[in-house]
Amino acid sequence: MIKNGLIPISIGAALLFAAASASASIYSAMNQADISGNVQGTSNHYGNTTGGLGVRGSLFSQGFFGTAKFRHQFGPAFDGYTGGDSNTFGLKVGYLFPTSPVLAVGPYLGYEYNHFSETDDYAGYHASQGLDNLGGGLYAAASLPLANVTGYLGYLGGVSETSHVSGFPPLRYNRASNLLQMGVNVYYPLLANLDFYVGLHDDDFTESGAPNLLRGDVGIGAEF
Repeated sequence: MIKNGLIPISIGAALLFAAASASASIYSAMNQADISGNVQGTSNHYGNTTGGLGVRGSLFSQGFFGTAKFRHQFGPAFDGYTGGDSNTFGLKVGYLFPTSPVLAVGPYLGYEYNHFSETDDYAGYHASQGLDNLGGGLYAAASLPLANVTGYLGYLGGVSETSHVSGFPPLRYNRASNLLQMGVNVYYPLLANLDFYVGLHDDDFTESGAPNLLRGDVGIGAEF
């Protein structure tokens, strides 16, 4: 799909620009505490568009880095329900190798938990789906003359998948959905250690029934 091609192109263009930029440091791009709002769309059939809020933290020291995030969407991932929401918790831990004074790239291990719920108040129906994924990928951070950039491309294997429909016991599947992820954040300095940032992220689950998500973020990040 077109959306799956746009993000890798954006990441590649940003990193090529970084490699040709003047000397700087990636510390400000990787030592951040962020809060953001977003708009997220589901590209599956009967997909829904929702708004959400998220928090994220990133630490970087002597090449090692870690990131943690939590996000809540105010609405179901699929259309046709009177209510529902989505919650995501994710971790990345890895090491960045400097490839230039302004660019560092390296591998990471990642874990993510997603919980999607839908409610139909008229039918008395409630359903939820929980997905655990574990894997890894490639992470990059760059410091540009006017902005800082982080980007990633990862593949997380399905560890477990649990579905629950009201009135029935939860079902745990032996075959869980894998997750392909990619994204980029661009941080623009505002004042002192405060940044304005925008991001574009794509989360695609491999099994039918799980949503494929495209999300745009706008937020404020504090460097430390």
